[in-house]
Amino acid sequence: MTQEKAKKRGRPAQLLQMAELHAFVEFLSEKDPRTELQNQVIDALQAEDFNFEMLSEAQQILVKEALKPYREHLKLQLLFDELVRNPRKTEYEEKFLNLYQRYQNNDLELAETNILKTMCTRYLNFKAQKLEYSDLELYLSQIQKKDAGKKRKAENHRKFELGGAVLAAFKELGIDISESTPEQIKNRIKNTKKFHDNVMKSKVYEEVIKYKSDYFESNKLFIQVLEGLHTWKKDGELLSVIEIKKALKKGEE
Repeated sequence: MTQEKAKKRGRPAQLLQMAELHAFVEFLSEKDPRTELQNQVIDALQAEDFNFEMLSEAQQILVKEALKPYREHLKLQLLFDELVRNPRKTEYEEKFLNLYQRYQNNDLELAETNILKTMCTRYLNFKAQKLEYSDLELYLSQIQKKDAGKKRKAENHRKFELGGAVLAAFKELGIDISESTPEQIKNRIKNTKKFHDNVMKSKVYEEVIKYKSDYFESNKLFIQVLEGLHTWKKDGELLSVIEIKKALKKGEE
């Protein structure tokens, strides 16, 4: 009688185990690339028709090891599916959902993946043990501080890179800015950009780009046109000088 009961209890457990292993192999099969361990596990389970008991002791150890990250993934997925259905979400839940969506897109660093897993574990403990929400808020504030620190670090690194790019550009142009203040350099760049924009809006440049649409070729042609205009004369006076005088007179009006 005892043996019969044991058999009845064992059969559903074995079926559940086989169902999990089927799902596990399906999950691994979608991975690209896969590790050598994952390939060995797939081959071993398929060879024994997903019967765990038929595997060698060494193969069983490999399967158990490979199952750990899969079960972690399932835990994350189940919590995500639960939370995404909630019409009203706490800040903690929103943070978890945001991290999980990035996790799905393989957009998380290792440290962020560990945070996601910890958030999941803490949330499940919070629900199971009916803890205070303040326990979750404390961990959330710690994450937010880390995020803010990481953002500041990235911004400072970006500023450092941009500063280096500006210095390199002036050096390559042969412009000495060793005595210039940051404000002067900023104004110099702004004024250069304004002049560039005004040139591109000019009627002469608009005509030039009808013939040369490439940026560098049109710039070269534009300079050639200006130089060419300087060779034309009217009543013995250069056209360029005439236009300069007209512009100065107009500015005085």
